[in-house]
Amino acid sequence: MKLSSKARPCPAELGQVTVTDAFFAPFIEKIRTVTVPDVLKKFLADGAVENYRRVAQGESGGHAGPPWYHGLICEVIRGMCDLAAYSHDPTMLDPLSDVIDAIARAQREDGWLHPYDTLMRPDQVWGLCGGNARWQHETYDCGCLIEAGVHHYRATGKTSLLACSVKCANYLADHIGPPPKWNISTEHSIAESALLSLDALFDAEPELAEALGAKRGDYRRLALFFIDSKGNNTNRHQFPAFLQEYAQDHRPAREQREAVGHAVRATLFYAGMAEAAAATDDAELSEAASAIWRDIAETKLHINGSVGAHRDDERFGQQYDLPNDAYLETCAGVGLIFFADAMFRLTGEASVWNTAESTIVNLLPAAVSEDGVHYTYENPLESRGGQERWSWHGCPCCPPMLLKAVGELPSYLFSSAGNRIWMNLYIDADANLGDASVSLTSADGGKTLTVRTPCETTVFIRIPDWAHGFTLSLPYEIEKGYAAVRIPAGETAIGIRYTAEPVKITAHPWVGADHGRIAVKAGPVLYCCEKAVEKWEDLDPVLTEDPPIRQSDGTLTVQTVDGGALRLIEYRRWNNAGALPMRIWFRQGGLRTDPRDLTGWDGRLYREWLGTEA
Repeated sequence: MKLSSKARPCPAELGQVTVTDAFFAPFIEKIRTVTVPDVLKKFLADGAVENYRRVAQGESGGHAGPPWYHGLICEVIRGMCDLAAYSHDPTMLDPLSDVIDAIARAQREDGWLHPYDTLMRPDQVWGLCGGNARWQHETYDCGCLIEAGVHHYRATGKTSLLACSVKCANYLADHIGPPPKWNISTEHSIAESALLSLDALFDAEPELAEALGAKRGDYRRLALFFIDSKGNNTNRHQFPAFLQEYAQDHRPAREQREAVGHAVRATLFYAGMAEAAAATDDAELSEAASAIWRDIAETKLHINGSVGAHRDDERFGQQYDLPNDAYLETCAGVGLIFFADAMFRLTGEASVWNTAESTIVNLLPAAVSEDGVHYTYENPLESRGGQERWSWHGCPCCPPMLLKAVGELPSYLFSSAGNRIWMNLYIDADANLGDASVSLTSADGGKTLTVRTPCETTVFIRIPDWAHGFTLSLPYEIEKGYAAVRIPAGETAIGIRYTAEPVKITAHPWVGADHGRIAVKAGPVLYCCEKAVEKWEDLDPVLTEDPPIRQSDGTLTVQTVDGGALRLIEYRRWNNAGALPMRIWFRQGGLRTDPRDLTGWDGRLYREWLGTEA
């Protein structure tokens, strides 16, 4: 079910949020002050910006890095801009001046900019004449430039990069669309969302659009064309003409109901579908996006919040195909977060955040080392000791996506629309929401949400699926998974009480990899066992039915039937002590999985195991 456009929640502005959470406040600051400089330094050393200078000088050949380096640099810019807006520290953007100047100098007068094609394949643009669009990433790179310009403008008020975005978007709008324009499909989605964000910016600031020569309306039409071109392979102006499931090109978007193909391309495409549905009140797109979201949440989401089970084509598998040695690219998890944000703004459903919370709480922190300068590409649920974070990679796509997700994270915590406020995530923070303000703080046995508002307001507090004994200090009704509380004008403190003790979790009986096994979570936080063992089997004992015990150092202990015990650490902290074996799913004594018994599993992929006596 989608909301009407007037009722849709609007995320908090980044500059109006301050995260105070004991875990996430220092995590965001580490990303801002340590990871950002490291990522930018490594891209510069890798020659990514030098590509622009070579294009501007009319050179040929010698492109540094893969074809999507242009897009990755632009994603770094977007992430940096959001972190600067959040922290009110414009000085962190000083290193971008030379980068943006290089981009502007390299851009053709007609708006085209794709360093790889210009230097390496000038006669093979869009994959034609012996090229390959699947590899060349033209629409992806253009989309990243467009979104970088929007975020740079929002953070700084400057139009230096936004002007490049407009020229690029105008070029695409002039050449791509229904006949006689080119029929081009996004080989790697992101342009759909980027064009919609540019359209929204100019709807809000029409004078800015006029000053930059923007073609208002064309950007939304092009985003919808990209969405509706999926599955329409007639007279494609690109090669390969048929991108298949790999790029969600197997059937028209409005007929799609299942997450398929390359998981990063997929999640970004589905986010664009949901955003377009919200922007245009398109019921068909809303139905398709909602069905795909349910397919992921109920059948294809690993317990650590990751998606994309298979290494070949970095793709989704079939329903309930969730191997523990899965591929699970960091970028795909970030794409899922963006999809979740779009689905929440479309539907207002708390279940969206119940699903994406695991990705935010577990996957994002696990994607970067505690020292802030080593990264993961894959995020498996078990490792035999061969997994270790890298300082840099031949395809360093995950660090820029990490910066984007962390940069945007504070805006997800609270949303508002008129006299309604939503509290989405249990991350302590303060925020101004127009005339109202909110503050979420930790308290014994729960949280306290303090709301200051000039008029009667309805506050929607998400009821987490992991919270036991959830109660509020004020009366409430349940609406779309939220506790809806009516409060008067003035200041109101709402006590939120619950327990989040460590529990054992089982997977749906059709997840063959986890038959007879449990995982351990405390609230949304996932745990694992990481330690040196003589042989892999030593990390797979059978557990007793005793509940996990929390230790004073924050670790958990589970008992084994042979009289031993396993020490569990937070999954988001694993792989910081070297390449040690690690496991999340453990054999559980007394647990018998029957794939024929689906009692209580309707719409659920994971649930708490209460033992054989329950």
